[in-house]
Amino acid sequence: MTSRRWLALAAGLVLVGTGAALLPPRRFVVAGTSMAPGLLPGDVVATGLLPLRDRLTQPRRFERWVLDAADGTPVIKRIAGLPGETVAIAAGDLVVADRIVLKEPRQLAAMGQRVSAGHDDAAAGGERWERPATDVLDDEPLATGGGSLLLPVRDGGVAAVVQASRPPDDAGLRVRARVAETVFTWRLRAAGRYAIVAGRLDGHVVAVAWRLPAGAADTCPERSCLPVGPPDRWSFARPWPDRDKGDVAPALAIVIEPATTVAQAGAAIERAWRWRDVLQRGAPDGVAAWSLGPNAVFVLGDFPAESRDSRHWGPLPVGSLRHRIP
Repeated sequence: MTSRRWLALAAGLVLVGTGAALLPPRRFVVAGTSMAPGLLPGDVVATGLLPLRDRLTQPRRFERWVLDAADGTPVIKRIAGLPGETVAIAAGDLVVADRIVLKEPRQLAAMGQRVSAGHDDAAAGGERWERPATDVLDDEPLATGGGSLLLPVRDGGVAAVVQASRPPDDAGLRVRARVAETVFTWRLRAAGRYAIVAGRLDGHVVAVAWRLPAGAADTCPERSCLPVGPPDRWSFARPWPDRDKGDVAPALAIVIEPATTVAQAGAAIERAWRWRDVLQRGAPDGVAAWSLGPNAVFVLGDFPAESRDSRHWGPLPVGSLRHRIP
């Protein structure tokens, strides 16, 4: 074999060996409840393929990462602030550059939680679900500290699965969602299951609807506050009219209004429940804002009452980020 062929073979072996080292996903076991309810103690999470590539990519807001904490311990947190930004926590919201950061539906599904999970108390076959404004406390039952002050959570809403068992008539099927005094309306023109989500979130009133996958066995994942398959964007998102008025979660309603009767249209609310957003908490030392350098990030846990994160450590260097967790 010629020298050139030996060199080509050696280079190929190096590439294969390097690819084998880069390719396999890396797995991590979750310890603690700082990322509850999405991640619980004992859960096993994995990176994507080519995990070492993560160090070459820029982090994005609300991504989950395995990173080195201030003391070097590997932990899982969510990116809240990016290099060069000014980050603050105010009234339970994440604020960047003096603007509240609005979560998109998929981010809410991962970070929010159901209120009174397991009590989907819409009557099967009903056409109306209503709940008054109410006090919702940040009292996640998985808390282990035992001494956290219960704080009111005002950001919340309704999620529902509406089933049209046969095609509506030509006029279609109207579904209305009400959040306090704001009403959203959708017209459904085909049989199937639909998800309806509306509420108050991050200083906005938001709403979206989407058709659920045909044949999906579980339309409501256990650890998600929304039905399966939420879209990337809200269909409606406008500033909340009275953001600083009160700390109670808003009154909510879902109503089916077909052109004919519900029985003739074959439509009903299959399930409905109240969800709430994560309530961000300030730093223990009272610091309310942080300025990030050009190579720093700000990270938070999804369950602030049980999380040690950048509120305690301050911003972390970008180099402390190890692997992105899908």
